[in-house]
Amino acid sequence: MTQRRPWILVVAVLAICFSGVPEAVAEPGPTPEPLGYGQTRDIAGVPLPGQPEGMAVDPVDGSIWSGSNRPNSSADVWHWDSEGRLLSTYSLMDHEPAEHGVNGITLDGDGRVYALDYSGARAVRIDPATGTQSVYATFANLPICAGTVSTACEPSPVDRPAWPNWATFAPDGTMYVSDLNQATIWKVPAGGGAAEIWYQNADFASIYSVNGMQFDASGRLNFVVTMSLTPDISTIGRGVVYRIALDSNGSPGPLERVAVVAQGDGLAIGTSGRIYLPISNPLINSIQVVDPNNGSMVAELPTVVDRVARSIPYSTPASVAFRGTSLIVSNHGLLAIDPRQWAIFELGVGETGLPLHYPTGIS
Repeated sequence: MTQRRPWILVVAVLAICFSGVPEAVAEPGPTPEPLGYGQTRDIAGVPLPGQPEGMAVDPVDGSIWSGSNRPNSSADVWHWDSEGRLLSTYSLMDHEPAEHGVNGITLDGDGRVYALDYSGARAVRIDPATGTQSVYATFANLPICAGTVSTACEPSPVDRPAWPNWATFAPDGTMYVSDLNQATIWKVPAGGGAAEIWYQNADFASIYSVNGMQFDASGRLNFVVTMSLTPDISTIGRGVVYRIALDSNGSPGPLERVAVVAQGDGLAIGTSGRIYLPISNPLINSIQVVDPNNGSMVAELPTVVDRVARSIPYSTPASVAFRGTSLIVSNHGLLAIDPRQWAIFELGVGETGLPLHYPTGIS
């Protein structure tokens, strides 16, 4: 027995040493295979308060940003790594629980995050490097336009507060923001401040007005009005995609109608020029794909069976952003009873996205 004890000690020491090796040298798992066309993969479950709305993907590391739009809750912004591990949660400063929380999310080229907050009608800028937050822009509560009104107003029959809903940058750092309540597209000069009215149209007046936006390869601003209430039999109650070219001064040109779709929420454009629209109608729950050349719907993803029968069904998808040949989707779950439906998906679409603008040096 005394002669065997040294070997037992050696074995024990080796066991202790090697038991720590896997943790010390652990490496990320293998990169997931690209998804096939129309296939869906779960990326992350969304913590409380849930109900994810906006969506942004970091073009450098593929990490994912979204935020909670759940009513009467904290306005939380979440950051996941590319594999869906939650890295950080940021609760927006001075947020007062309201009818809505965080809406659109966008990024600049210096790694800062811009979250649109219904409470206070503002864009809050987050610097993940320091954790600091600041109010980047504010949006005015416009009065109803009337015959005698000479000040800025909203072209709507009902007076509603500003609802900044979606933001996208132009190459020069100007931020364009849709207003889901006031039938307005706002312009925020590079550096922030009070937003200016850029474009308005009485045809946009609706329960859910101007929503997702992106510039196309020709520099035209494409956007969707979620639910048209114009007395046009071809569009009433449906979503309408429009686009506007900018002149040399950045002023809006003529309005063009691109397509009539279901009730579109967010919007993303592929390198082919096709427009991808998450449909917030709880009876549809799909991503509709539109050819802007003729306005036709060329695909609806995923299949009805895949939308409904998967372990986490599609439930009012709200926003999309490209990553590789996939769309990252916020599964908003507006009417969800099961909180597992508040999730982030990846959907294979077989093409890469048209790059967004990520301006740098914005003060």
